[in-house]
Amino acid sequence: MKKISEIINVKLYVLIALLALFYGFAFILSDFYDSPFDSIYDLLILSLQWAVVVAATFGFLYLIVLNKYVFAILFPILTVSCSILAYMRYALQISLTPMLIDLAFVNDARTWFENFNLQLLLWIVFSLAISIGCVFYRWKYIKVQYPVLHLFIAVCIILLTNSWSFKRPVSQRIPYVIYYSIKDYLDSRKIIQENRETFIKNDAYTSVDSLNVVLVLGESLRADHLALNGYTRNTTPFLSRDSNVISYPHIYTIPYYTHTSIPHLLTRADSISPDRAYEEESFISLFKQAGYKTCWIANQESVPTYVYFMNECDTLIYVNGGKSLYIFDKWLDGDLLPDYRNALDPENPKTLTILHTIGSHWWYNAHYPDSFEIFKPVIKSRVIKTNTQEEMINSYDNTILYTDFVIHQFINELKERCAILFYISDHGESLGENGYYLHGEDRPELHNPACFIWYSTAYQKRFPERIEQLKQHRNDRYLTDFLFHTILDAASIETSYKNKQLSLINP
Repeated sequence: MKKISEIINVKLYVLIALLALFYGFAFILSDFYDSPFDSIYDLLILSLQWAVVVAATFGFLYLIVLNKYVFAILFPILTVSCSILAYMRYALQISLTPMLIDLAFVNDARTWFENFNLQLLLWIVFSLAISIGCVFYRWKYIKVQYPVLHLFIAVCIILLTNSWSFKRPVSQRIPYVIYYSIKDYLDSRKIIQENRETFIKNDAYTSVDSLNVVLVLGESLRADHLALNGYTRNTTPFLSRDSNVISYPHIYTIPYYTHTSIPHLLTRADSISPDRAYEEESFISLFKQAGYKTCWIANQESVPTYVYFMNECDTLIYVNGGKSLYIFDKWLDGDLLPDYRNALDPENPKTLTILHTIGSHWWYNAHYPDSFEIFKPVIKSRVIKTNTQEEMINSYDNTILYTDFVIHQFINELKERCAILFYISDHGESLGENGYYLHGEDRPELHNPACFIWYSTAYQKRFPERIEQLKQHRNDRYLTDFLFHTILDAASIETSYKNKQLSLINP
């Protein structure tokens, strides 16, 4: 009995449990407080997710409490760090992401101190006092017997709660978000520095002296929900009235996830040579060879599969670096506009600007202002099965209304220039077909992304034959392979890497 009581160290387990609950209510709850729900069932699901994160936290605290020296160093640092993250979540509606870490190295100290105030200071002092008290208690009252056994149990809890089933919600929440964000950031740095197969130097050139090329990378927008393509709802009131818009309703994408689709769009990757997406540079490098100033403005998180291409650009800008898919307040593409206007610098007459939008990503209601809530009723819960198909489609279509408005704003900045704008979504979205939603399963509707091209009057006057060729192909069926070759053609870039047969600018 004595040996069992030594193994089941009541004081130890009570301390860890109390600390885990303290973290659960003081810090982890900040990642759940704004999660939308519409029923007791929804609340139960959210509570279970919260409990899983608390259990994962129990495992980590269990691990570090076993050694009093490790606990004395790590616990106060972790607690203060979590208190700062919780404050950021409540006060600023941002969470720790690899993008935010990247921004920390870009912004000067004054930018960060602007958000430091008395409330945050008091919260840090309180958290530090609690952590020091816990360290004192651990040193004075707790003696750990059989540390190897306890270590084994702690590691098992951590591995179980960070398994594939739980990893996504755990990794995006305090405290594990600290580890995973730093890990993802360091991984992305390695990818950026890796050696890829580069294009031949001086292979690309252009004869134009002034041209603005814009590529808008959409998110989850399916072609058949555009009024441009005959959808019964007027989801594109601005674009439908613009005679310089050419829509391509029959584009087919093989990848149906963002992390696989974007590399495919930007490179020479195709069904025969898909590995080029991860071995070669993108057309961005060819634009730079031809003298274009390149800029990537991101309203989505950087992902290892395409962070290399983001950093190919001369300039990389994150407009919502602290947003993640577990934040449910407004996350709007209109935030791209100020940096987009700055990228169209008259001192750089040849520009390539890539705008990576959040578009129609789930949670739909976060991606349009309230004034664009035209189709009702809308979704009320983040638990998909508790929303009706009508609500899902209404919220989704509202995101398209807002996308139409934002693209119209992008176009307005180009009307007086020689310019061409490409829009292509990474993939489509399931909206209740055979009971499927979002884009988790391979479904036909995921492979038909929205795609259209806009051109300015000055561009049409300069290249009338190109416009005619673009119009000739508007009803043809193309794989997304066309983009690499068409955007080079549209920019008047000559290179041995361009295949005219795959370009929409082709008789």
